[in-house]
Amino acid sequence: MLLALLACHDVPADDSAAPQATSFRVAVVSDTHVIGPQYTCCSENGDLDNSSIMKTVERLEATVAALNAVEPAPDLVFLSGDIVHDARVFPTLAEYQGQDTAWSRAAALLGQLEMPWYVAWGNHDYDFSCDDPSYDRQLTHDLFATFLGQTPTTVVDHEGWRFLLANSQLGPTFDLADARCDGGTGSFGHDQLGWLHDQLAEGLPTIVFSHHYLPVIERDEDPDGWGDFEAVLSGAPDLKLAIAGHAHRWLDFDASYPFRQVLLGGTRYDTDNFWILELPKDGSGYTILDEDKAEWFTTCAETWVYDGEPAPDPDHPEETGDCGS
Repeated sequence: MLLALLACHDVPADDSAAPQATSFRVAVVSDTHVIGPQYTCCSENGDLDNSSIMKTVERLEATVAALNAVEPAPDLVFLSGDIVHDARVFPTLAEYQGQDTAWSRAAALLGQLEMPWYVAWGNHDYDFSCDDPSYDRQLTHDLFATFLGQTPTTVVDHEGWRFLLANSQLGPTFDLADARCDGGTGSFGHDQLGWLHDQLAEGLPTIVFSHHYLPVIERDEDPDGWGDFEAVLSGAPDLKLAIAGHAHRWLDFDASYPFRQVLLGGTRYDTDNFWILELPKDGSGYTILDEDKAEWFTTCAETWVYDGEPAPDPDHPEETGDCGS
């Protein structure tokens, strides 16, 4: 049941500062793709992907350090999936214990963040294949719980805002018994779509995170119930923003839906691939403080400095990541 998969968090506000702030900040990240020593190159397509996957550990470490150095600090960090890559290397949870794996490395890296962090899971986190009849979804859930302390779906309430971390791998396209099984297409399932609807109906300004983005999500997956992900989000007047990953590139679907959907570039390609959002506590809107750093349609972002109002770094005018269009 969905309730068994859900974590709900009320993040305590910091009342120590005076005067009281009228807004707060959150950071958003995606597609870290941490590999372990068991990874054998190369399961990716093309030179850009094959070279970037070998740098994921060092790049996430650098991104974590950059986020910890942001002033003023973000209250929360959200990640839009694909935390690990080719990480199902043992058949049982016990065999991962005490081993150096992608899971232990991701846990150590994200554990260095100086603020709470939450994950919307991705397809590489599941390492799912419709051609593998022995696939065990529960093992992925156990690995996330054991190493990262995360549940498959999560709601975070903070300073009057709601953050919903949806799981685009719980529907029919990730069901071996369903004719629509297709690991390249996201889906949510009837129960989760109902949960999203109910959470969005409570009147809080909300940001929804998923790994898959709308053009690669199953359409009308629940015709006798909630319809699909787009239908649920389109009916939510308090939805402010939908954030996803998966494409690895910075994309903006602002004109395509009744709400804005944006995709982040992955840190596997560039340590600068993150955003800082400022959210007014009255829920009146949002501002992406460093929106202009995104190199749209590519896997890279500009380098900015974060010692107050974010701004381009004059000492690093040239892009240094693995940029691809």
